[in-house]
Amino acid sequence: MKTEESWKDNLDKFSLEQRSLIEGGVLSKRFSSLPLTLSHPVFIGSFYGFLLSIILLLPFAYASNWDYNIWISGWLLYSLLLLLLLSVLGGISSLMIKVTKRFPISVPRKFNYLSPFLGLIFLTSSIGFNNSPSWLDNLGLFLMIFPGPVYVHLSWAPRWRLLDLLDQGINPFEGTTNKSFTDDDFEINEIIESFSEE
Repeated sequence: MKTEESWKDNLDKFSLEQRSLIEGGVLSKRFSSLPLTLSHPVFIGSFYGFLLSIILLLPFAYASNWDYNIWISGWLLYSLLLLLLLSVLGGISSLMIKVTKRFPISVPRKFNYLSPFLGLIFLTSSIGFNNSPSWLDNLGLFLMIFPGPVYVHLSWAPRWRLLDLLDQGINPFEGTTNKSFTDDDFEINEIIESFSEE
């Protein structure tokens, strides 16, 4: 199983911008510390689904009036479907990135981190109030689910491709100019964040 040292040893030969693209922000650095096999976009997507399933445990219980049989069976089925859906989306993102060879794009952190909490608020409100509109429930679920696939597709799957190429001894920036990835994909916030952590 490949470890982070196999690609981290090659980081010194890249510029600051390139290193920032490879390592990413705090969340990406946590994932990149895992072996490449475990940090594949399929597994990161399913991990997000697992976290969501834990969060949805109590809303499912309340919606079923704490009836154990209905609660557990419904929650298990929904959780398995959620894990399957998000892992498949992670796999699709990985295949698309292999074809397009797109570089990572930073997802706005406020949007990505606050959205699941807003979704949980909407979902809890729709369950707690009898007269709440049905679309509130769907909006809550949507806000909870979609940040994971967005992060995997825009940020992690392209970054994992770079790590995989580095692990194979291939320069992922060969044949590209700085302009091709710094104008749109590179954000100065990632550099500032990496310096503040050190």
